[in-house]
Amino acid sequence: MTLLGSILFLTICCFFIFFVAKGCVAAQESTQVRKYVTSADSTLSDSANLGREELQGALVGAAEDPASMDAGALSAASDKARTYYLDALHNQEVPPGFEDAHHYVVSSLGIRSEALENLSGAVGAEPAEAGEALAASVEDFKLSDAIIRDHYVPSSEDALEASGRRGDRSYLYEPEPFMDYEALGLETEAAGAASATSSDPNALHGVEIFGVEVGGQPLYAGGNAVLTGSAEPIFLVTVTNSGEVPETGVPVEVVLNTIAERQALSARVERIEPGGSATVEVGGFKPGQLNETAEATVSVGPVEYEQNEDNNALTGTVTFGL
Repeated sequence: MTLLGSILFLTICCFFIFFVAKGCVAAQESTQVRKYVTSADSTLSDSANLGREELQGALVGAAEDPASMDAGALSAASDKARTYYLDALHNQEVPPGFEDAHHYVVSSLGIRSEALENLSGAVGAEPAEAGEALAASVEDFKLSDAIIRDHYVPSSEDALEASGRRGDRSYLYEPEPFMDYEALGLETEAAGAASATSSDPNALHGVEIFGVEVGGQPLYAGGNAVLTGSAEPIFLVTVTNSGEVPETGVPVEVVLNTIAERQALSARVERIEPGGSATVEVGGFKPGQLNETAEATVSVGPVEYEQNEDNNALTGTVTFGL
């Protein structure tokens, strides 16, 4: 074989190996994506079944008599919810492009786990205290529903689109409420007079922070959220309208003070009905250094004619771990 022929033969072999390897990598990535999507669907479906079957039965009559909650069933449900959350939290097989979607899975399951733990702990308390715990847990369950419906599903669809795998949309989780709140008498009604408007200075106006999540971890006032693994400093801020009229264009700002710089990013909640809540995402922050603890301040509002701003801000810290 001549030198030219040998070079040509080697070139053809290299191209063949390259395209075969490329095809294998593409097939592996496709398998990884489908495996993740079906796994997330299974976990979220198990969580929904937990709420609509086991928890639903444990809370029959609880709206009228919080003392009637089934302690054993609630404890078992709480244990299962925590298992789902920890399994998602420690999942190391998230394909590229699905990091944001997985963050929402972890956040929603974490909210459900914590709400069930709090509710289980309230069994046997005074009726008023148990009733408050039940109401707070229901709002948390609804928040988790909104995160899955409004954030996880769209983010997963975007990731499938970006990876050229729209055909796997059929494997994506179809969101459903964690519980049938109306059947249990736990559906909250928007309060407020029909004649009142957001521009009415005589009506009660007010917004407050209902909850904050960062990187899949809850952030409490004076508390610390530790971000590990692939968790990013993406804030989910839930705002409640505690007034009598709808509020529109509610400003939300997050300030993250890292060693390198002060970062301030904002978003707006389009509309919140009286007594209702809405969640907005504030992202785009640059992470701090490894093991750095940075102060984070979240503020909402104020809205026009608001008189009490004591509950409009929350300050905690975020640690950037391994």
